[in-house]
Amino acid sequence: MISFKNYPFPPDFSSFYNAKLANQLAATHASISTLNQMKNLLHNPQLLMRPILAKEAESSSQLEGTQASIEDAYQIGITEQSEEKRNEAKEIRNYEESMLTGLEIMSKTSPKISELLIREAHKRLMQGVRDQKKSPGEYRMDEVWIGKDGTGRDEAKYIPPDATQISPLMENLLRFVNEQNDLHVLLKCAVMHHRFEAIHPFKDGNGRVGRLLISFYLISNNLLDLPILYPSGYFEANKDQYMTSLSKVDNDNDWYQWLLFFLKALEQQASVSLNAALKINDLFKQSRSLIEQERANLNLIRVLEFTFKSPYITSPLLEKELNIPRTTCDRYLEKLKHKKVIEFIGVHKKTNVFANMNLIDLLRSI
Repeated sequence: MISFKNYPFPPDFSSFYNAKLANQLAATHASISTLNQMKNLLHNPQLLMRPILAKEAESSSQLEGTQASIEDAYQIGITEQSEEKRNEAKEIRNYEESMLTGLEIMSKTSPKISELLIREAHKRLMQGVRDQKKSPGEYRMDEVWIGKDGTGRDEAKYIPPDATQISPLMENLLRFVNEQNDLHVLLKCAVMHHRFEAIHPFKDGNGRVGRLLISFYLISNNLLDLPILYPSGYFEANKDQYMTSLSKVDNDNDWYQWLLFFLKALEQQASVSLNAALKINDLFKQSRSLIEQERANLNLIRVLEFTFKSPYITSPLLEKELNIPRTTCDRYLEKLKHKKVIEFIGVHKKTNVFANMNLIDLLRSI
């Protein structure tokens, strides 16, 4: 069992900074910079970031035990789902919405990482899901511990700090991440992610909020313009190492191995995100080329764009979201089906359901 130890914070980087860490830092920075520059090549970066954000939401949620997939999240309210599947899928959808909520707060208030940003992101994350009663947006007021379901305190893997310590610890963390100094943003991001998870300020959802903070922090410091990085994919694929690396800091104050792991994760996933974004962009351009000669081209392209935001679609959904008459939506969906841009997949509640399976297949392959 590991309990929170309030080691000196922030850590003394001079005690472990070496050439290997410096080289990894440079490689990670270069990879993220390349990803960020790529947005200039995309047809619509704001639109095409959504599938990558959805993949990040899927992996981050599955790290916490969610069994639902990105496809389940896309099908909420559109196809038949069990209550259990729908509730789990909503956790993925909430992660996406929490990211968008956080970006809106940053645009309207301050680009810095703030307590308001963290609380509101958590509140949106927990909205309408199974743990929604666990004080969304509020720091916990009692003791918690981390372990398998049903594990008692004595068998816990990790015991976070007492609730009375949360506010001062979070204030200290926010001072660290927002102060201007010579410490590289990526090193501060790695430290921030670990420290947030160690403090464990909420009753539930800490892992997901901590991973949301990675994108928030990179955007707030101008390393990214959009949430197009998909770090949770690496964390999920290397879950044991992810958890072990976090624990070594808690147990031994061993920051070095955590920083190397974190930087490698971001370097690799920046490349994954870059390749995914380019493939999604190519798919969009190929799909658009099939319908450019059609009448009512502009509205038809709006429908096409919507299928990249929400791959499972119906006429009522399009009517509501795009303010296009239902009969016109029916006609557009038939056109897209005829061009093999979307497929008819069945009927739900007497409504035809279509899907952009080309996009779904692409996302499955990432």
